Amino acid sequence: MGQLSEIIKRVYKLLYKAGYYLSLVWFLLPIVSIYCFRGIWLNMDDSPAKTDFFLAIYLWAFLLLIIAALFLLIRRKAVQLCIAAFGMVIQFLATAFLGLVLQSAPTGFAEEHPIPEDLKYHTPKDDDANLEEEVNVSDSTTWLQMRNAFQGGIYEYSFFYPQLPEGTIFLRCYEVTENLPLSEKSIKKATTQKTEGSDKFTCHVNSKRFTIYEGDWGEYYAARIEVWFKDSNGKERKLMEKVYAVEGWMR
Repeated sequence: MGQLSEIIKRVYKLLYKAGYYLSLVWFLLPIVSIYCFRGIWLNMDDSPAKTDFFLAIYLWAFLLLIIAALFLLIRRKAVQLCIAAFGMVIQFLATAFLGLVLQSAPTGFAEEHPIPEDLKYHTPKDDDANLEEEVNVSDSTTWLQMRNAFQGGIYEYSFFYPQLPEGTIFLRCYEVTENLPLSEKSIKKATTQKTEGSDKFTCHVNSKRFTIYEGDWGEYYAARIEVWFKDSNGKERKLMEKVYAVEGWMR
C-alpha cells in the first residue's frame, strides 16, 4: 500500500510539473491552433487524411490550453489568464464553425465523376442484409459482398474465396472514370485482414468495416473495389474486382 501511495505522489508531482511548464508557454498553443485551422481549411476538400491530422492537433492544442489556463489560475497570473480565456472562447467558436463546415460542406466529387450510362455496377446491400445470402461458389462475382453501415460512405465487406495460403487480404478502391485512388491509406489499413489460409472455398473476411471519404451523402459515383492478397513472402496479387455505386462520408 505504501508503494502505491508513493507512486501516486510521484505521478501527481510529475503531472503538476508538466502543467506548470505548460502554463509558461501557453501563448504558443493559440499559434499552433491558428496554423492547424489554416491546414484544415486548405485541405478539407482535397485531402481527408491531412484534414484529420490537422484537426487532431487542433483539438489537442485546445485541450492543453484549458489545462494551461487552470495552472495560470493556480499561479494567480491574472493578465495571462484573461488573455488565455479570451483565446479559449475564440477557439471554441472556431471549433463549432469547423464542425458545421466539415459536416455540411459538399465536395462535388460525384458531380465531377458521373457514372457512365453503359457501365454495369452493383449497389451495396442494406445495413441489415445478410452478406452470405447470395454467395455462390460457382459464381465469382458473388465472392465479394458489400453493405451499407450506419452512415453513408461507411461500408462493411465480406470476402469468400477458394484455396489460399496464409497471408493478408485488403482492399484498394478507385474511382472508375479517372482511376483515382480512394482514401488509399485509410482503406488499406481498415480492410487488412489476416487469413490462416484454406484448401477449400471459405469466408476469409467477415463484415470488416471501412470508410470512403471522397464524395457527399446521397451523391453516387462508380468505384472499383479491388481485393488484394499478400502472401507470407510479401508478394502481392489481385484476387478480384467489382464495381459499386458508392457515396462519400461527410464526417
